[in-house]
Amino acid sequence: MADHFAIKRLTASDCTLFEAVFRTIGAGNQKSINLNADVLIGRLYPNLAVEAAKTGNAITVSVAIYGPSAKPAHRMRHKITKVQTSKNWRLNGVAIPGPSDDPTRYDAIRPGDLAVMAFRGVETPRGLDLILVSRAAPADATALAALSPLIGRRSMIEVQPAQIGSAIAGFDIADDHPVRLAAIDTKTESALEDAAQGGPIGTEILLSSRNVRPVSDTELAKAKANAARIGREGEALVNAWLAAEVTAGRLAQYTWVSAVNAVAPFDFETLSAKGERSLLDAKSTAGPFGNILHLSLAEIVAAAGDLPYRIVRVSELDDDGGRLRLSHEIGMFARTLKEIHEAHMPAGVRVDGFSVTTDALTWEAEVYVPWPKEEGESDTPPAPTWPLPP
Repeated sequence: MADHFAIKRLTASDCTLFEAVFRTIGAGNQKSINLNADVLIGRLYPNLAVEAAKTGNAITVSVAIYGPSAKPAHRMRHKITKVQTSKNWRLNGVAIPGPSDDPTRYDAIRPGDLAVMAFRGVETPRGLDLILVSRAAPADATALAALSPLIGRRSMIEVQPAQIGSAIAGFDIADDHPVRLAAIDTKTESALEDAAQGGPIGTEILLSSRNVRPVSDTELAKAKANAARIGREGEALVNAWLAAEVTAGRLAQYTWVSAVNAVAPFDFETLSAKGERSLLDAKSTAGPFGNILHLSLAEIVAAAGDLPYRIVRVSELDDDGGRLRLSHEIGMFARTLKEIHEAHMPAGVRVDGFSVTTDALTWEAEVYVPWPKEEGESDTPPAPTWPLPP
């Protein structure tokens, strides 16, 4: 989920970030996109220079390149850097070739094309969605026409999602064009995530806000599929953490129950080093910790049982890892909901689930958990330690 947005009109030197263009355009040896200091530092990240100094003026970010021609994400790792002799910062690194299944993807990128930049990270960039809108791509023609008046003759501007949304509203831009990713702000994206899971709060926000365009069937279906994908990936990250806990001897064993039984009302069953059993349920989002939680009635019934039951909240989940917070045991909370439901629902009516704010529960401190390293990479940092129930 992006926190800051900008639009960059690519110069000849910017285009050299792409390998095929670097070989043919004759625009120097830069192999990077300039990130204008008046925007990057002056508008988006005022404290970046202080933070970057801690890492030698090089900040590694996860990059997802969308387009041109509305093509899907091509993911990689790059760095945002600054050299002493330049006032500007750069999205730097080796020149980027086309992906193996589409090697000519970036061949037609040229000066004057637009790059919509959606930065993840509030105080320091940690990720970047780079949406390329090319003059040579018919699929980008309407997006280019919509966005060009926003940037005018300027090289790079800060922009708000609502501005992009308003700009593209009068154009026939496909629902699946990636420029629409930048038309959704944090609040709207969180609302769409909640609405896709049947949440009344997100639905009300989407229906009541004048700055949000109507949600199409395609977008809602994609939001549902995305929520399901994030749920699976969040469970996988929790699985990696639990495996590290077993290796470290802090946990005797665990079972990933939902991996073999998708209707189970919890995701993991653990056995502590003292032989105590407990249940864990992962609730995952690519957004912030405070996004609404959804607990099914079956999960509430299980949590109201005899075994300790905790929520593992996975937030800001991306290609690098996610932030985890472990709730305190929720048995009393679940029993209260269960009793209210049973006492006040009319005969023949049952509630499917509950929308719960994160501040309705109490939590352990937040920790960051990286994805396990691939074979040949450096060792994964030690997993965090929380007191498992009880």
